[in-house]
Amino acid sequence: MSLSTDAPERAILVFSKAPVAGQVNTRLVPYISAEQAAQLHMELTHDRLKMSTSADACTVQLWCSPDTSHRFFDECNRRYGVQLQAQYGNDLGERMSNALKAILGRFKKVIIIGTDAPELGRDTIYAVFDQLEQKDVVLVPAEDGGYVLLGVSRYHDEMLAGVPWGTENVLAHTLQNLERLKLDYGLAGKSWDVDRPEDLERYRKLKI
Repeated sequence: MSLSTDAPERAILVFSKAPVAGQVNTRLVPYISAEQAAQLHMELTHDRLKMSTSADACTVQLWCSPDTSHRFFDECNRRYGVQLQAQYGNDLGERMSNALKAILGRFKKVIIIGTDAPELGRDTIYAVFDQLEQKDVVLVPAEDGGYVLLGVSRYHDEMLAGVPWGTENVLAHTLQNLERLKLDYGLAGKSWDVDRPEDLERYRKLKI
């Protein structure tokens, strides 16, 4: 299955933190060490970039936090040929909003994903881009009440306002915003992310 040949219309933005021990996958510590959590973060980031760059007719950018200077991001740039961009904003909502404002206009359809949803695959990416032909926003819900993908073809400044990031109400609050703003949205499947020890075991089984 492949996308139509309108590459400039589609972009995937992969959001990633620098793999600094004690600052990534912190919910998994002390089930694993902070150093192991950083290694896991690098592994998951490589996996997401490999998946994203294998999707047809898509520009892929790696949006880095706190900036693009970490040597891991340089390695990702060399290995996958992705453009590096710095995240900026006070919380995840602001960082995603700023990225969307910077990119929409250059691309008609933009997808943002994180690094911790290993089951999210190309078929879902294709399905979201297809839905964005008719929808303003498409989300892939997560089992924990959040979402693992945000796809946008039309942006509004208040789309992600007030979202309680890191809680089970992330998706519900976002949908309330979209309904209030009269943005036409769709949902595409469901997935999970690696947040808890049981998620890590699930991921390990997925890799077997």
